[in-house]
Amino acid sequence: MNAKIFFQRKLKFGKRLIQLHHWNAVLFLLLSLSGFILFSSSFRSSLPALRVWVKDVHIWSGFIFCLPFLFYLPKLGKHLITLRKKKNHRINLYVVLAILFLLILSGLELTYHRQFPPIVSSVSLFVHDAATWFGVPYAIYHSVTRSRWFKKLGENKRVENSLSEPMFIDKENPVYKRRTFLKLLSGSIIAAAFLPSFMQWVRPFVPASSSKKTPLPDGNDFSPLPDPNAKSAPPIGGGRKGEFRYYTVTEVPELNNQNWNLEINGLVDRKKTYNWGQFIQVQRDVQVSDFHCVTGWSVYNCTWEGIPLKRLLTEAGIKKGAKFVKFYSADGVYSDTLTVKQAMMNDVMVAMLIDGQIIDQQNGGPVRLIIPKMYAYKSVKWLNRIELIAEEHTGYWEERGYSKNAWVKGV
Repeated sequence: MNAKIFFQRKLKFGKRLIQLHHWNAVLFLLLSLSGFILFSSSFRSSLPALRVWVKDVHIWSGFIFCLPFLFYLPKLGKHLITLRKKKNHRINLYVVLAILFLLILSGLELTYHRQFPPIVSSVSLFVHDAATWFGVPYAIYHSVTRSRWFKKLGENKRVENSLSEPMFIDKENPVYKRRTFLKLLSGSIIAAAFLPSFMQWVRPFVPASSSKKTPLPDGNDFSPLPDPNAKSAPPIGGGRKGEFRYYTVTEVPELNNQNWNLEINGLVDRKKTYNWGQFIQVQRDVQVSDFHCVTGWSVYNCTWEGIPLKRLLTEAGIKKGAKFVKFYSADGVYSDTLTVKQAMMNDVMVAMLIDGQIIDQQNGGPVRLIIPKMYAYKSVKWLNRIELIAEEHTGYWEERGYSKNAWVKGV
């Protein structure tokens, strides 16, 4: 082949790779920003109505992101040939491809997670998070250290200290080159910037120093506290496996004996109102069940203690015209609904304790709804009112795009 033609083809191939690289970078940036926004608990509290939109942007960006990646795969072999003498470049390519493969595969599963058992989604969420926490800092580092201005800044000059002496590493490598020093500095800054958020993510996976779980700080103030059933302490479920992620759509309400009670009203024969002292005297049951969030994470083997909703509704008496049960949160904003038939399922519980401890404030305590067979957006936190109604009510997240079909597959 004519050398000129070979060079022209090689140049054309290189330009295509650069274009693909730029598109990948833009889409990866959009995915990263939308992903971190979704991860942010403060965003959920301040702008909850935008969460579904951001989620849609994240998902569609992921689908579009697959296109240049799929376009590149047939060219992978040819690209590797051009890198046969560049070991570091090949290693970088393998790392990037591994990250992209894990993100795409786990992202697809999380997009369609309702078609899979919860354990599959839990694994996919962990893989997706891990690839993100490694991939995003790596991508930033890669972008910075491969940029033109960085290369120009890192020309091979000695970095000297205040005494004009070379900066030594060891005897075999007597001086830092400027670019090497800047790479180390850039990597350290990027790692330090991501470390706090990374530690927040990794903390639930690190074994605690004590086998006893320490409850989170709780702004609620109730007295007396309920004595746990013998099956709750120690928990018959063996203690929950996994950690809750705490989401709110308002400020977390601070509740106490004076400002909390539980009302049962609407289309009932006997309206009920329980203050705290009365409520803790009601006979409670204990059950072991899993807790599944629609975002993909789960907490397994929770030992809940509380009052079956079926019992509360039966005692109140359900009028003939009642078709739905509406649940209100003490935050004054959140609500959701079940059909009467769903509400009468045996494992739907108005829960007060988890693993022998009162449910803490962040997790919806002192009293929250638990519906093990449905995703957690149905399990209203800070429950303070149950109303029997004739017409269906659309819940908070369902108004914002969540499905009314909240059943967890395989549960």
